[in-house]
Amino acid sequence: MRAKVKLRSWIWPPPPAARRLWVTILLASVYSLAVYAFGRGVLGELPPWSSEFGLVNGIVLGVLVGIRTRAAFDRWFDGQKLWTEVSVHSRNLALKVAHLIRCDAADRHRAATLIEGFAVALMNRLRGDNPLAAVPGFETDAATPKHVPAFLVGQLHSLGARWFSEGKLDLPGLWAWEANVRALMDAAGHCERVAQTPVPASFHALLRHGLMLSLVLAPWHLIHALGLWALPVQAIIIYFLFGIELTAEEIENPFGNDADDLPLQTYCDTVGRDVAEILASADTPPTQGAPASSAAVGGAVPTVTDTAD
Repeated sequence: MRAKVKLRSWIWPPPPAARRLWVTILLASVYSLAVYAFGRGVLGELPPWSSEFGLVNGIVLGVLVGIRTRAAFDRWFDGQKLWTEVSVHSRNLALKVAHLIRCDAADRHRAATLIEGFAVALMNRLRGDNPLAAVPGFETDAATPKHVPAFLVGQLHSLGARWFSEGKLDLPGLWAWEANVRALMDAAGHCERVAQTPVPASFHALLRHGLMLSLVLAPWHLIHALGLWALPVQAIIIYFLFGIELTAEEIENPFGNDADDLPLQTYCDTVGRDVAEILASADTPPTQGAPASSAAVGGAVPTVTDTAD
């Protein structure tokens, strides 16, 4: 159960994007003060359509900001769902190693290293750091693959194929194993799509031009309508409009190290902990008998396969 949010946390600390806003708010306040001091007599009374123009500009900005925020949050949420899939399929692979496959302790350790290493390798690749030596358990490995997650998935495929050839895994069990291994690679590909697909530059330009136009023109209307109260009103408007844009910019790539990004290291630690716990409860493999099958494991293959699907 999640802890209840304290009322104080609604106010402090401010959102991470606020650190990038103070200079903009200060400059806008100075500009608004200059408009108040020197600009009121330049235009005289504002034309009657100025209020309608401000309303239309606000509606257009609201639509653009709404679309921008929705697109950025969808990318963040997609990243969270994909890492949930990595966690689920990692646990399913560990369950198969523990209770379905008739392998020894060395093979269980090898499988655990590959499963845990995949999550770390995927995190490193999404953050631009892709050496195999950065993956726990492979510090001294001489291989230099360009795509480390794919290399580790290939090792998992090879491990399943060897178990099948040695009679430690029957055909339905191999299919169940392969389903989870393929799902890991699918999740990696979708994560790369989220990380490497940019938001269209034209949309970015239109939104930012609209924000700058609002920053420049709004004080002229607000000063006539509110006087010096226009300064705090302008500051609040900028805080929210520019703050939403900066927050969207941070979360549109959710795999970085910023405060609003996904806690990938926590996800990797959870995968490692869960895999170790599952394999610690591994059944002692029988010394005699036929390879493990659906009947031998009490119908475990259909259950695990359904979970994978």
